[in-house]
Amino acid sequence: MKLPVVTNYVNNNCLHSCLMSERKGPFGLRLPGTLFDWLKSEADHSSRSTTSEALFQLRNSLDREFCDEQVENFIKNNPPSDNTEAFGLRIPDDLKAILKMHSDNHQMSLNQEIVMRLASEKHHRSISNDVIHAHANGNGFDGETMKITDSEKQFLLVFRKLNTSNKELIIRLIKNLGDSAQNQV
Repeated sequence: MKLPVVTNYVNNNCLHSCLMSERKGPFGLRLPGTLFDWLKSEADHSSRSTTSEALFQLRNSLDREFCDEQVENFIKNNPPSDNTEAFGLRIPDDLKAILKMHSDNHQMSLNQEIVMRLASEKHHRSISNDVIHAHANGNGFDGETMKITDSEKQFLLVFRKLNTSNKELIIRLIKNLGDSAQNQV
């Protein structure tokens, strides 16, 4: 395997390290049909390609740690099978290296690691998109289970993609709108 070349260059008096990788073919990923269908659906909702959505979900999954028991359960309950969808995925070298490190730690193939992470993101999203337990103090929502409407789901999908400062700005805006609505009543 040929290693990426690291070059340094100076730009605006700053030293940058630039990882240059040669062009490679896609990784031959095998996904369960339901997971592939979910990925396509998420891509449609997010106005992204299936590849971009897969990379987005994989990067999000890096925030999650999987304990040994979770990995063992995944392997036991998700044996490689022939009824999977082939999906050519071009994975950037940096992400692929991180995923490979995790797959080595979990003693599973890179394909299994990717499937486990995507399945985890699907599960996490399905729970958070369908039902929430509200704990807004003073508004009568403490512990109450509420269904999320389609427009709220759409808002959450867009909101999750924002950087932290934009999220804080949106939260302040919504609070101000809520406060002004209460003052008008």
